[in-house]
Amino acid sequence: MPRQYFTENMSKEDRYASILRSILEELLGSSALKVLEYQLSKNYPKTSPHKLLLREPQLYYNALTPIFGNEGSLIFLKLLLKRLLLRSNITTIDPDTLARSLIRGEKDAIDTLIQALEKVANFRSVKPKIVETPQVLKEAERWKGMGVGGN
Repeated sequence: MPRQYFTENMSKEDRYASILRSILEELLGSSALKVLEYQLSKNYPKTSPHKLLLREPQLYYNALTPIFGNEGSLIFLKLLLKRLLLRSNITTIDPDTLARSLIRGEKDAIDTLIQALEKVANFRSVKPKIVETPQVLKEAERWKGMGVGGN
């Protein structure tokens, strides 16, 4: 899975753009993503395409249409949103409805996009803690005895 690199001094928008880029890299691969970013930057050179999606999703969609066509751009956006919603563990939102609402520039849809990104950003910043219960320790010893893990 592509990595996201968050630093403490990154703005929220930069963190969200990093998440979107990571999802797109996962879907397209790094080479195809670079081509897509280049093509999108020709229409909107003053901002990253990922920030454009955050700020003005209808312009992002419009920039996609010369590349993928109307239907292909909608499918592309739905795939991106579906992956984001899966990562954010949000199961109550339909990616198709959200995509269409974003294309129309609806404020609630943009807020929903930001909320999903916030959940993913928070998941990334939380470091999982392993609770060493007697059962966990016993299982670790068993795996260690089989030559798996440990020192």
